[in-house]
Amino acid sequence: MAGLLAGALAGPAFADDTVTQTITAGGGLSASVANFAFPDVAYQNAAHDVTGTMTVTADDSRGSSAGWSVSIQASAFVYTGAAAGTNIPAANFALTSAQQPTMLAGQPVSLVASTGPQIPIEGIVFGSLASPLKTIRATAAYGNGTYSQDLGVTLTIPGQSKVGTYTGTLTTTISATP
Repeated sequence: MAGLLAGALAGPAFADDTVTQTITAGGGLSASVANFAFPDVAYQNAAHDVTGTMTVTADDSRGSSAGWSVSIQASAFVYTGAAAGTNIPAANFALTSAQQPTMLAGQPVSLVASTGPQIPIEGIVFGSLASPLKTIRATAAYGNGTYSQDLGVTLTIPGQSKVGTYTGTLTTTISATP
């Protein structure tokens, strides 16, 4: 009975156990511009501008905090219509303004220099989208998440452009370097 009592009075046994959780990259880098259409315009003999706002979305789901940047470039606007027409050159499509990015999910947007995502601190060179223009960037340690940015654009339609539809293509590139 004494041995039974000693066993019953012994304290609980402790063990050092571990619990592990691994987080893997949820994805990579992606960027796109939502499909966009300028409003219809009437035929005109003189060159004229049509303006609009398009939205670029950037996502960094790498989980690396390495930073990134987004550039956009346009092709010529290819004519389709009943009469023989001429394409509108890519040089006629221009970036005219860029808003500060908005966080959709992830790290907050900061307007303080070098804490992105933000308009590139070296500034955007507004103008023709015939060559790539950088519109948004996140420096290292920032930009984990999904962000959108509104961009003001203008298309200069040459005078006497034929009645029909003109369709351009945007190439949106996200780079792993700010």
